[in-house]
Amino acid sequence: MSGFIELFMTKFSAPALGEARQTGDGSWTLAHPDHAEWYHSADGALAEAKSLYVESSGILGDFQRGTPDAETVRVLDVGLGLGYNALATIDAWLRCGSRGRLEILSLENNDALFEAMRSGEAPWQVGWDPQWTGAVKNLDLVSDGLWQATIAGSGGGELLWRVFLGDALSDHATGLVVRSGPFDYVWQDPFSPEKNPGMWGLEWFSAITPGVRPDGCLMTYSVARTVRDALETAGWRIEKIPTTTRKKNWLKAFRLARPGDPK
Repeated sequence: MSGFIELFMTKFSAPALGEARQTGDGSWTLAHPDHAEWYHSADGALAEAKSLYVESSGILGDFQRGTPDAETVRVLDVGLGLGYNALATIDAWLRCGSRGRLEILSLENNDALFEAMRSGEAPWQVGWDPQWTGAVKNLDLVSDGLWQATIAGSGGGELLWRVFLGDALSDHATGLVVRSGPFDYVWQDPFSPEKNPGMWGLEWFSAITPGVRPDGCLMTYSVARTVRDALETAGWRIEKIPTTTRKKNWLKAFRLARPGDPK
């Protein structure tokens, strides 16, 4: 058996949360116990977060240009899950000098998963950078369903990371999205349209679109026709982009300007 296959097949049990396994880049992921889907690509959970969301979106350019008095960069993280997308974004901001202000709003509906992540000792956190575990442990409850942490950047910037724990489709959650914007980037990463259709339909995209600035960028792994149709109807321009995994394409979308947008 090859070293990769041995690595790929290394597993241990986390019954309440799902089975854990090590992916191709050495980072760990879980299988959802009800959806029968893995949270991340077998090619690499961390690598996927970095490549799809951080590198392919163009956000690194915003981080590199940032100054302490620059405009805030805002990210809507749809489907916090195991935390990789949000933490890869935070890590990139820190590595770029962390001069400007970054705000991240993550949405998650699995209380047990979130509490496991906050412990810093969850099965998928094996080998995590101490800075990552420190960030999740610093999340404190500030109001009903809303958690928050702040991180000071070495370059004078500040990060505000908030996590809403509850039903993302509720009026409360979508209202929070609109009030917290305008977002520059959206990491659209719930479970698949087949398993979680409500988070991929026209109703969802129409609800969050007012919270995204004109020309704001949405990144997602799904290129399903239903997803593309819903995004286009909600007022987004879409394009397929090549991946760094065995999957052929990812989706990149830009929010179109419309009457009533702030000048």
